[in-house]
Amino acid sequence: MRTSVAAKTARRISAVLTISFALGLTVGCHRDPNKEKQRYLESGKRYADQGKLKEATIQFANALKVDRNFGDAHYQLSKVFIRQGSIMAAYGELMRTVDLQPGNTQARIDLGNILLAGKQPDKAAEQANAVLALDKNNADAYALLSSIAMSKGDRAEALAQIQHALAIDPNRANFHATLGMLQSNDPATAAAGEDQLRKAVSLDGKNVGAHLVLASLLQKKGDLPGAETEVKAAIAVDPKSVMARATLADLYLRENNNAKAEETLRQASEDLSDSEYGAGMLATYYIRNNQIDAGSTAYADLVAKHPKSAPLKIAYLRLLILQRDLPKARIVGAELAKTDSNIPEVAVLNGMLLLNDGKTADAFNTLQKAAKANPDSLVVKLWLGRAALAKGDLTVAQESFRDAAKLNPKSMEAQVGLAEISINNHDFSTLQQVAEAAMAINPQAAVPYIWRGIAEGNQKSYDKADADFKQAIKLDPKNSAGYLELAQLRLAQQKVPEAKTLLEQTLTINPNSSRALRLLASALMFEKQPAKALSLVQDQIAKSPQNADMYALQADLQMSTGDPKSALTSSEKAMQLNPNDIAAVITYTRAEVAAGDPAKAVAKWQQWTTAHPTDVQGFTMLGTMQESQGDRDGAMASYKKALALQPDQPVAANNLAFLMVGSGQNLDVALSLAQVARRGMPTSPNTADTLAWIYYQKGNYASARDLLEEALKTSPNSASIHYHLGMTYKKLSDTADAVTHLKKAATLAPNTQTAKDADKELGLLS
Repeated sequence: MRTSVAAKTARRISAVLTISFALGLTVGCHRDPNKEKQRYLESGKRYADQGKLKEATIQFANALKVDRNFGDAHYQLSKVFIRQGSIMAAYGELMRTVDLQPGNTQARIDLGNILLAGKQPDKAAEQANAVLALDKNNADAYALLSSIAMSKGDRAEALAQIQHALAIDPNRANFHATLGMLQSNDPATAAAGEDQLRKAVSLDGKNVGAHLVLASLLQKKGDLPGAETEVKAAIAVDPKSVMARATLADLYLRENNNAKAEETLRQASEDLSDSEYGAGMLATYYIRNNQIDAGSTAYADLVAKHPKSAPLKIAYLRLLILQRDLPKARIVGAELAKTDSNIPEVAVLNGMLLLNDGKTADAFNTLQKAAKANPDSLVVKLWLGRAALAKGDLTVAQESFRDAAKLNPKSMEAQVGLAEISINNHDFSTLQQVAEAAMAINPQAAVPYIWRGIAEGNQKSYDKADADFKQAIKLDPKNSAGYLELAQLRLAQQKVPEAKTLLEQTLTINPNSSRALRLLASALMFEKQPAKALSLVQDQIAKSPQNADMYALQADLQMSTGDPKSALTSSEKAMQLNPNDIAAVITYTRAEVAAGDPAKAVAKWQQWTTAHPTDVQGFTMLGTMQESQGDRDGAMASYKKALALQPDQPVAANNLAFLMVGSGQNLDVALSLAQVARRGMPTSPNTADTLAWIYYQKGNYASARDLLEEALKTSPNSASIHYHLGMTYKKLSDTADAVTHLKKAATLAPNTQTAKDADKELGLLS
């Protein structure tokens, strides 16, 4: 029987409606944000239970995309980070959890444990006490207080608190483990301590911590086989435990069995290839033992076996950078940037590569993006600060290092960055504050005393600076910096013989100290002993033949003693050793000009700006050389590139303004540039001359005269200033002064265009 078209159509419509209705229900379910985030949360938990930590992380992150204030997802994500050993990331998630869920006592306990591990016992105690305010019988809070007391060396309080915890919950294996550890530290109760640890293991055979503490006790007793058994039991219980793997390797190292330790770490890196710390343990071993080549080979194999493991690639990249195999490092870094750009260390390592390649702006941008995506990452903040310093952005650098110090108040790296910025800014008040903060972090560190000494020396508190530099030397007599700073203090006090002795000590400790060598050579030049200064530098180069700065210094001395040919050779060697040494290029330029071949200097600066397309000084120098060769158009183009990179670069602004006037270009634009230059170099006779000549062109003769008269006080032999002042006096109808200055211009610059122009004007005035 045939089915009618109408019936078929009806059935089709019915089917479509049924499917659409079903789809509508499905879509509607997925669009319910509460159900959707819960679905991601449960999926993440299942992955975490299966040990699939990367997948769990993705699901918890998906839940947070639906609801960034989803406290349960923040907490579960923190637990995954703890298992991966990513403590700073876990800390950030726990802080967020506690903020969203103040009543989440377990999150507070976990946060307290991280704070304690980070050596912030008082803040950890705040979390424990907050838990007890919510639940006075919370055994975990008393256990945390016990650990806090242990960190402060208060064994009696630690024992009392853990016993309180056991009174509330006598069957908690980790409490027995803590009590056992406390008792095992006292020979009188060591046996009882071992009993407690064995009880912990019997109560919970899956308690990794109990196995590891018992292993530690057995190791102290000399029972190494027993300790090994317990550690292996911990690994069997939790194959993903980074601590258990590290403990087993450490056990073998204590037995001087390096081969077994290496194999243990190799297996750990393979088994824990999804864990940042697990995958990197073997790399750390190789780095500590200075076996970088072996490490790179091992990780090349591991990455080949696990090509999707970002943690393994990160460890491999670290080794490649240390090995200086930069071509391979760039390839691995680029792969990671494509697949795992969200991992902070990926941005940091790629930033390091970019900085090494001189791509400062790219490094800065990469790390700035990473800092926005990972605001709680200490390592990203530190490297962003370093990149900003390299870029010359001291504001961002200071902000980044301050953020790092807030994330970890005990970070010496952050204090080092802040100190460098303070020195660059000549902000010695802040430098002193940074120094004292660093002293509080590590009273035995020598460097903070050097910083404070620098601050005191620049504030003319010479006695205090003297004491601090001597304290730095006492704390670290092998650190040349203390001797160097004390030498500079002696120079400021005009105690030259003592300064020279200290500089010699500096070079004995650190033959590579080009700064000490420069100061010592300068002292000899001041004493009219150029041959001795040159001989000193040559002797030091023999000790440090790969030091580019020293060859650059040798070139400077050779130029000052009238030997441009030798200076050329020395500056070329400096550039060969360090292609990024702009000081060497400047000396090379002087040598080529003195040798009568400035075209080579122009070519060198063209090479430099091609290799360093964001270097403002490079374009400014190129413009200056082009201008000296009569290439006005090329010079103007170079100055414009410099100003595009740094609009307030005073030399480029001044020179461009002067060339614009000479070629009849827009005077208003030239005036604006000249004013920028004058603000940047307010005491320079050159900026005064340029601005005055523009005033002259615009008919403002009185202002031109005032600027030029002031400029002559500091540059009385400038033919250009005399010529412009003579022309200005002519416009002001002061013929006598006009003649005086025009004649002076012609005398100072014979056989030049300036002299010809001056003679022409004198002919018109006679």
